Amino acid sequence: MVERERTGITGLDKILNGGFPKGSTVMVLGAPGTGKTVFCQQFLSKGVREGQGSLFITLDNHPDEILENSKDFGWNLDSRENFLIMDVYSWKLGEEITGKYTIRGPSDLNQLNMTLSDALNDLGKDDKRLAMDSASSLTFYTDINSTVRFLQVVSAKTKYNNGVFVLTVAEGVHDEHGVSTLNYVADGVIRLKKENNKMYLKIPRMAKTSVKEEWHEFKITKTGIEFV
Repeated sequence: MVERERTGITGLDKILNGGFPKGSTVMVLGAPGTGKTVFCQQFLSKGVREGQGSLFITLDNHPDEILENSKDFGWNLDSRENFLIMDVYSWKLGEEITGKYTIRGPSDLNQLNMTLSDALNDLGKDDKRLAMDSASSLTFYTDINSTVRFLQVVSAKTKYNNGVFVLTVAEGVHDEHGVSTLNYVADGVIRLKKENNKMYLKIPRMAKTSVKEEWHEFKITKTGIEFV
């Protein structure tokens, strides 16, 4: 029987027969404004509530913004000891780099890797959840092949920790080859889109899971993503 981790999104968990398979890496693909960041936060907040170590690797938003947004949805991640943010954003602002999990720049993949290991160790031995928002931003500072090699390391560490790794990819940023290359890392893919002011989700594939590739409408409410 496949062990699964609930995503925190009721309708999605139902489609996935209980959630993401443990040890899997899932790519969330969508254009800007389709809910990718909220998806990551909701997934991690579910793990936090269940006592799991959860790590948000942010390249697109300031950590303070992530924490404030979590309060808007009632998740209050800043008050949880089992939630960490790996800050790969603040360097853009010229801020002094002082935090243990703050990166001086995303081009140094060795520093990213070492900081990731420190964060995972500090989260303890229990099952872990990781989210990176976004993998696309990482490709701006290093070539896509180096990005994929780094993502493979993150994926391997996730599997070793019996966790789940969610990474977001911005649709429209990469050509078809780029998306296919990033797709190589993933055990599953979730696509998000916005059309006629409505938002939709579909699952082209998911490891160890039988899914129908069809669009499901969802909305973002005061408690997060909900299926319509």
